[in-house]
Amino acid sequence: MNVKKGFFVPRGRTVIGLTGPIASGKSLALECFRKEGAFTVSADAVSGELLTTPAIYHTILGKFGSAKILTNGLLDKKKLAAEVFNSPAKRKWLQSLLHPLILGRIHSLITRSKKKISVVEAPLLFEAGLEECFTFTVCLAAPEKILEARALKRGWSRGQYRGRVKAQLGAAEKYARADITLENAGKPRELAGKIKFLCRFLRGTATKKC
Repeated sequence: MNVKKGFFVPRGRTVIGLTGPIASGKSLALECFRKEGAFTVSADAVSGELLTTPAIYHTILGKFGSAKILTNGLLDKKKLAAEVFNSPAKRKWLQSLLHPLILGRIHSLITRSKKKISVVEAPLLFEAGLEECFTFTVCLAAPEKILEARALKRGWSRGQYRGRVKAQLGAAEKYARADITLENAGKPRELAGKIKFLCRFLRGTATKKC
């Protein structure tokens, strides 16, 4: 995807791209950033909103067919996810449809926010080539056994989890590409403490620059 450097970063702001492997704690981390006063937005949440718009709904329906992705007349995101994760071609088609709209919506939300720090949770940040859009990127990390155990607790089968993992960049590559890696193998309060420290550092740096 072709996006210009600093796409999400209005002048005088810090915009963090938050990512990590499946079950690494991205939603928890996003909530921690929100509690520290950052403006937060989830790319998945924006995507979910877009799926309910009539134009997108009917375009997707025309591609996949109602029998495969509808439940009681409504778009079933789990069925849609299963359909695209089993087909790289279909996944690429859906991403090409949604990603420009998601980027535009996130850009608009960040620009309208008055907060100095914004955080965008984007599970496919590196896969979509978005690292240059941010001031810097943060990737959550945990041992593979912990990641899988968390996924299974969510009700996924081992096969579903491993299939999703294969559809993304490997965890090691994500860690290597991130500007900052935050270990999240312990209790939620430990991650919250790390995020608190990071936000205090960023606020302190901004104050010194002023």
